[in-house]
Amino acid sequence: MVSHHKLSGVAGRVAIIASLVVGVGLLESRNIAEATIVSPTRTTNIEGNGNNNIPFNNFLVSPLGVRYQQVFAAPDFLSIEPGLITKIAFRPDAGRAGNAFSSTIPNIQINLSTTSLLPDVLSTTFAENVGDDETIVYNGELLLSSANISTPKQPKDFDIVIDLENPFFYDPNQGNLLLDVRTFSFTRTTAFDSENTFGDSISRVFSFDSRASTGTADTTGLVTKFTIATRNNTALIPESSSTVALLAFGALTAISQVKRSLATPK
Repeated sequence: MVSHHKLSGVAGRVAIIASLVVGVGLLESRNIAEATIVSPTRTTNIEGNGNNNIPFNNFLVSPLGVRYQQVFAAPDFLSIEPGLITKIAFRPDAGRAGNAFSSTIPNIQINLSTTSLLPDVLSTTFAENVGDDETIVYNGELLLSSANISTPKQPKDFDIVIDLENPFFYDPNQGNLLLDVRTFSFTRTTAFDSENTFGDSISRVFSFDSRASTGTADTTGLVTKFTIATRNNTALIPESSSTVALLAFGALTAISQVKRSLATPK
């Protein structure tokens, strides 16, 4: 028979640890906040001065897909603290080029990294632009869509949304942000809003071959909205969940002890 004293002692430890796990989890969820940044910042509520098809709309342009890098200057992100980029979003061009659509890109890879390279001075060699913290944030099939709507006298909504499979921790104090996209076949969506201004906070390098090591550089870039998870406007360090993980491990250990106690005849 299981000792009542032994069982109650172990069960008590389980209850304490479980309550700590729940408590810390609730605390974490209360403290998590989401901020949004549009780059270039001047286009937050103003239509960009161009439209652009690549990398998401290369229908009948390249059966080999597209390699596309775009840099975003760090100052665009300094209004909030460092955090996890969880979503990136785009909007259709507000002119005749933009349309409602729903399309599945069969295979796409999206990377993010911190780079020391500045807008308008990206290397035409893709590898030279990539930072040491390069992370694959999305890989595989991707459904994109847009209703192509807006409020009066405003650009189209940022409703072309990509939820990142692997959020990327970005600290603008460490450098600029590099978006690196590879598509591997024809893709058909719509023309995206873009900005073509030398000296602003974005520029790109691209090739109509996803396997290419070099590309063409120019000052154009997609107007992009980032969703960034922060903790009460302070840095959201990726390791912040380690405390919860340790408590959870402790709870599982205690539960294992209960099972062993129940299985041991007395």
